[in-house]
Amino acid sequence: MNNSSRNDTIFLSILILFSILFLNFCSEKVSEQKGISTPKNLTISLLNENELELTWINPDIDNLTGVRIGKRIGEQEWNNNYAELPAGINNFIDSLILIPNLIVAYRIQAFSDNDSSDISQACAFFFPETAPSNISGRQIDTGNFLLHWSDNSIGEDYFVIDKKTGNNDWQKAYQLVEANQTEFIDNAGTSHDSIYYRISASVGISNSSLSSVIGLKISTLNLNNLYFGSDLTFDILTWNVQNFPRKNGDTIVNLAKAISALQVDIIALQEIESNSGFNTLIDSLNNYQGFKANSAYADLDLAYLYNTKYVTVDSVYEIYTREYSAFPRRPLVLHCRWQNIPVIIINNHFKCCGDGVINRNDEDDEEYRRYTASTLLATYIQNHFANDNVIIVGDFNDEITDNQNNNIFQPFIDQSDNFMIADMSIAKGSSTQWSYPTWPSHLDHIIISDELFDEFSESNTSVQTLLIDQYFSSGWNEYALNISDHRPVGLKFRFANTVY
Repeated sequence: MNNSSRNDTIFLSILILFSILFLNFCSEKVSEQKGISTPKNLTISLLNENELELTWINPDIDNLTGVRIGKRIGEQEWNNNYAELPAGINNFIDSLILIPNLIVAYRIQAFSDNDSSDISQACAFFFPETAPSNISGRQIDTGNFLLHWSDNSIGEDYFVIDKKTGNNDWQKAYQLVEANQTEFIDNAGTSHDSIYYRISASVGISNSSLSSVIGLKISTLNLNNLYFGSDLTFDILTWNVQNFPRKNGDTIVNLAKAISALQVDIIALQEIESNSGFNTLIDSLNNYQGFKANSAYADLDLAYLYNTKYVTVDSVYEIYTREYSAFPRRPLVLHCRWQNIPVIIINNHFKCCGDGVINRNDEDDEEYRRYTASTLLATYIQNHFANDNVIIVGDFNDEITDNQNNNIFQPFIDQSDNFMIADMSIAKGSSTQWSYPTWPSHLDHIIISDELFDEFSESNTSVQTLLIDQYFSSGWNEYALNISDHRPVGLKFRFANTVY
């Protein structure tokens, strides 16, 4: 045998040996990972008003010691050792006080002396009362529906949305929505088909009864389609409603429609000229009250509207009443509580106009007056509201993206540990989203204090310019004629650790 053949034989022998060792190793690993099978076919049935029966199939192994039953009532934590039963038992009767809207869930695990199975998926008992109810829906833009429902269950893992398009079959579990949510935005599809939805609450492998079915279809937009606020979020708008009421009764009617559809908690308004018009607007709205100042130059007063379902007002007052140069319209402070959480809003309408350059040697320079206003506001907040949830809003008549030397917001920007300009992404983005499109520029802003940084960072936070002009049949020209030359800017977020 030559050296080449000998080497080939040695290499082949090593390869075969390695393969045998590798197969044995993998076989041992598979055997180690196999373990005890999870009990299956867990079901729950109601025996009487105070008893539930669980049944299941145990794994078929010789060394099974028993099973552990885990239990969860409503939104409590799981008790994974609620009951322990010996091998051979495959049912369990649980005595408890059953409450119609409270979900009771169970799961099960098999175990031996030295091993245990995975925990089974949860199985739950739902009374008929736990089914979502009052399902409603409406079109909110050219391609999306907003679904809303009442949450009647305590302890669901999520809500299951089924969807059907036209005469097609139902898409079961089309979308899962996290627990305690009561709305969902869905792409509506084309205008040719009706879209149908139904909803159930779910825990593990179990579902409540289905809600009723709702059918929707895409149509032409109008002010009733507007959407921004929700039941679970704190929502605020800043809105310069130019020389309100710009077109008298038409303005009031259109603004009332828009506000009713937007369903926000607080609206900070600028340029409210008419007391009687403002009162008529309030009378046109359900669940809203308001407050209007009466001190502004040329009667371009600041005002608030607030939703009394969620907002309690403690006090409203003006500050810097003698700083006429910095504040031709005195800042209007609103102390309120949203769902009993204290919030302070400061509404502003800064001096207009200028050449874009801060002239610090001229006290009458428009940019310098706005810069001074920012400095005074930042100082006031640090002195009076250092540990409070503060939101500064308004028509600031300037852009937040100016260079540092000419940026009237620098007093806030320089204190980035204490303040954040919430709408910075809008200002840096497309001009189609700016609040003052005829220039175009973005002049209406929302600034938050550091106490709200965590809330703002959450994924469900939204800050946007509301393109209400697109909901008028004639677009911008009709909107500007009827309501304003400014678009509103909105912020919504969820407060941390809030119980809903």
